[in-house]
Amino acid sequence: MPRNSRQLTIDEIARIPFFNDLSDADLKILSEMLDFYYYDKDKYIFKEGEVQDSLFFIMDGSVIVLKNTEDGHQEQLAQFNAPQVIGEMALISPGTRSASIMTITPVTVTRFGCSSFEKIIKRKPELAINILRKAGNTVSARLRKANQTYIKVIHEPKNDA
Repeated sequence: MPRNSRQLTIDEIARIPFFNDLSDADLKILSEMLDFYYYDKDKYIFKEGEVQDSLFFIMDGSVIVLKNTEDGHQEQLAQFNAPQVIGEMALISPGTRSASIMTITPVTVTRFGCSSFEKIIKRKPELAINILRKAGNTVSARLRKANQTYIKVIHEPKNDA
């Protein structure tokens, strides 16, 4: 389990790249809805197959993205270093996690729950739209990168040594 759970200050939230263009009023709203957690090295932040109920912002440290394979192993798909958003699909599409996130260093994260996002939709829809666009942009950028990697892999010359 994570340690040192606490709320973030407006200044701390403003330093999260995902939120760095928001007004003080919007940052104040978010300060009531974001929580801060610390994870030791080699701990899961979330696991593939769990219900998506939040996204996270890596404040310090590094994580790896792991995907379960058909033979019961885990394949590393990516590594993310602070600052970075993870679990952004939770805001876009309900369901379960498509991969696991494991710390490879001690990590501090900020958690933003889907229930908090629902409150923002009702309280300040324009802020919710802004956050949703940013989550969508993150997904889009990652999909573009995955597509480039896929094309590179399938067009790589085969070495039949």
